[in-house]
Amino acid sequence: MRTREIDQRSGEGRHMTSHRQLVQLPRGGMIIDTPGLREAQLWEGEDALGDVFDDIEALALRCRFSDCGHETEPGCAIKGALADGSLDPGRLQSYRKLQRELRAIAARSDARIRIEDRKRWKRLIMAARTRARP
Repeated sequence: MRTREIDQRSGEGRHMTSHRQLVQLPRGGMIIDTPGLREAQLWEGEDALGDVFDDIEALALRCRFSDCGHETEPGCAIKGALADGSLDPGRLQSYRKLQRELRAIAARSDARIRIEDRKRWKRLIMAARTRARP
């Protein structure tokens, strides 16, 4: 696709396309290229995240604890997959980023989630203040 010109003096530019185009992917998916759009988000919620990252979801089901946070818990299948190289750390990072984004979207329309988030941040701040005191 054609993109805009790069500044000759600085070599900088957004390298974005200058027209809209619908591109069909080999496996049946489609992408729309829209000038000026910098990111896309999943709007179908947790179900869409599970479809995109089905490998991570399957690993999570094999964790020792059903509420595993995949950070420090023993018997974590995701930590094991990271250690043996069968799960790319960048993929897990993308999964976690989209989880956070979906929660933020849900919090905009759900007061209960906003209250839970506020309480969690309050606990974290109080714990940090307690540790900081001599």
